[in-house]
This record gives sequence, C-alpha cells and structure tokens, in this order.
Amino acid sequence: REQVFVTVPRWATGVPGTLNLVVHNSTGHAVLRPWPSMEAQSPRDCEKIQYVQSMEIDPHGIMWVVDVGRKYFHDPVAVDNSCPPKMVLVDVPTGDIIETYVFPPEVAPYDGAFLNDIVLDVPNQVAYLTSTGNNASDLGALVVYDRRFRRSRRFEDATTHANNLGAEIEIHGSVYTNNLAGFPVDGIALSPRADQLYYSPLGGFHLYSVETATLRDFTSSLSTIAATIVDHGAKPSNNDGMSMGSDGDLFFGGITTDTLYRWTPGSGSVQTRSLGLVTDPVNLWWVDTHAFDNLGNLWLTSNKLNTWFFGATVPPAMDFSGASGANFRIMKVPVGSNSYMTTQQFSEEEHVV
Repeated sequence: REQVFVTVPRWATGVPGTLNLVVHNSTGHAVLRPWPSMEAQSPRDCEKIQYVQSMEIDPHGIMWVVDVGRKYFHDPVAVDNSCPPKMVLVDVPTGDIIETYVFPPEVAPYDGAFLNDIVLDVPNQVAYLTSTGNNASDLGALVVYDRRFRRSRRFEDATTHANNLGAEIEIHGSVYTNNLAGFPVDGIALSPRADQLYYSPLGGFHLYSVETATLRDFTSSLSTIAATIVDHGAKPSNNDGMSMGSDGDLFFGGITTDTLYRWTPGSGSVQTRSLGLVTDPVNLWWVDTHAFDNLGNLWLTSNKLNTWFFGATVPPAMDFSGASGANFRIMKVPVGSNSYMTTQQFSEEEHVV
C-alpha cells in the first residue's frame, strides 16, 4: 500500500502521537499523523495505546503493535509506570483495533520491562519480542506471545543479559563503553522458516540464535531452551535493530562503524564473513528499526541516539534546533531481498479478525 508508519518514543512529555502515518501536508512536506487516531493513543487512559516502541505488519494486513506501557521514564519528575505493557492488533486497511493482550507482570514487569523489537511467526500466530529491561526487575529477556491461546512467557539467561565482554564501544569519537555495556538484548530476527530466532544485546558484540520450537512450546523448561542456543561469535560492531530477509541473510547496522552489514548463516564467522553493504557516517548513524517493502528494498531508521541518552563532547548533545542537521532519518536501501515472512506457509484460517 506504499504507506510508511513511524513510532515516536514517549520517553518524555510532549509527544502527541507515538504511532504515526507519514503523510504530506499542503506544502508538500512529510509530516506525522497519529494513527489510527489520536484518541486511540491517549496517554491518560491505560486502555489506549501508551508508547509504541515497535510494530510489524503481517501478510494479512494486521499490524502487531508493541505497547511498552511505561512512559516518560527519561524524565525523573514525570516518569509513569501505571500502565501495563500490551500487544495491540490493528487492521491496517480500516485502522480498527482488533484485539488487545495485556502482558502479566511475571512476563513483563510493569516498572522495568521495555518491550523493544518484534518478529512474527504468522502460521503459528506467535510473536517473539525482546525486553531491553534496564533495572533490577528486568535484566533483559526474550518474550513469546501466543495469540491463539492468548498466553505469554519469558526466557532469560546470560545471553539475553548485558554481556559486553570488555569490548570498547566508540561512536563518532566518543567512548560509550560504560554507558552501553549495561544494556541487554535488543535486536531480534527470525529465519524464513521461523525455526531460528537470532538476537544480540545492545551493549554486546555477540550474536546468538535459539530454536523457536522450544520457545513456543510452553511446556519446555528454561534449561531445554538454553540447550538449543548457539553463540555465533562477535560481530564487527554491536548493533541495535536487525532483520532477516527471505533469502536467509541477516542484516544489521554497526553502531560503532556507521555500516549496514549482511551475513549469511553458515558461511563462516559473523565477524569475518559479514559484508559491509554501505558505510555512511551521516545517514547510518546508529541504525535501528528495519522493514522490507517486498520490492527488494530494506527500509531502516537511523538516529543520534547516543547524544540523547548520554550527551557527548564530540558531537554535542542532541540538538533539536536543526542547526546540527537531522537527528532522525528514514532510508531505503536496495538489498535484493524481501521480508522473512514471505516464505512462511499460510492458510486461510490464520487470518482471524
């Protein structure tokens, strides 16, 4: 449908729409319109959408929206943990909210969980998420949501927790090792057959995968899940968002290298066999969310997130005046691959609305 949806984090007050559609105004400029409506995301009503960190649109036109619940947590005065984290399903053609699932606190602690990224196993109606928790109540975990049975679970171990392993993290001349080393699992990607889930801590360099059959089997023990984890070694850089194409290649952005990488599982070490597709210190500054348009293009966002979180000497703290250029970008990169979901096998009964 050639629509572009954008999320804006409610890390502080003053964010009108956290889920938006990019539209053009009367002067031809691209602007953000709250979607499906402003009323649907009122920050004063916990039954409404509170803070969208990520979303994924399945082949049936259903948007799976990750609502963090918590908001304003970068403002010590305004921090609000009163609303629970939710999964909200929206029919894209109509904008109608189909259903909402509230995660229980034992899966996503209301005062510490940060439901971050999402991938979908559409045939099994299962969503896999990362929780990039940053306090004692959530040290970082994989979260599984089973739509058919309206249930969820979490898995965590040393691979989902912060594990920088001593590597230095330098971004545009400033060292952020001490700042970022404490950030746990963030990026996530699903193989085209939906049998392997790839993930990596934001503050770490190692890439891991786990068998999804054990994750979505709610009778499997944590030790059974852990036994299927593979450590693929260190990447050329730590990364935020990642994605896997229909050809089984993994795409990820190097936070310390301003580079978009492509790696083929089974081709060799992720550190030595990752192919740098493009390097751009301006446009690929902290690559985050990925999405495919199924025309062979990978869409991604980039931002100067380190300057918002931590400030910096070089460069200066995030500048909203515009004098330092754009802080956030949406880009399209031709990669010759489509979404991992295009190769999943579907049946009509899966389109439940």
